[in-house]
Amino acid sequence: MHFSYPLEEPTSECKAHFASTPWCAAIFNDPTLQAFTARDTQRSSVHTFMGKTLATKDTIVYWQSFRKLGAQHSDNVTVLSIGSGFNGHVDTCHGGFIGVVLDGVLGNAVATERASDKVSMTVYLKVYYKKPVRTPSKVLCRAKVYKTEGRKMWVSGTMEDGEGTIMATAESLFMVVEPVKRLGKL
Repeated sequence: MHFSYPLEEPTSECKAHFASTPWCAAIFNDPTLQAFTARDTQRSSVHTFMGKTLATKDTIVYWQSFRKLGAQHSDNVTVLSIGSGFNGHVDTCHGGFIGVVLDGVLGNAVATERASDKVSMTVYLKVYYKKPVRTPSKVLCRAKVYKTEGRKMWVSGTMEDGEGTIMATAESLFMVVEPVKRLGKL
């Protein structure tokens, strides 16, 4: 299986932020998981929407992704700390943001299986909302590619509270394509 993201240990600030939540600490200390960075806006102009625009102390406070070692297909886990800047209702996350996060997490799973000289784009994303996502909070997202056929990759995932309650599920189809050429400066 190909892996296109830098394999980097979480920062000490990120680890400290999640350490006080037992289920988060268990993920950070799980020897079967390997941390990776999918939101590095310092080295790339890719993923700037969530990695830069939405990464504030009131929105995406921290985002850390992990991959399951030895998995036949991608099996990714992501923990997020989200603030109240995404409220759609009182202390409740806007559903559109939940869709954005799930699209990103599912896309990361696809990126672990496609060739490094290609990119993947969402064809469709179906999100099923099960329970409100409270803010501020820490959430757990899981994503796994379950079928590949030529350039098509099907992936499913969840957003959970980390203690077993599923708040949203998603299924998506991604298409692997040639990279888009960068536009010149305007």
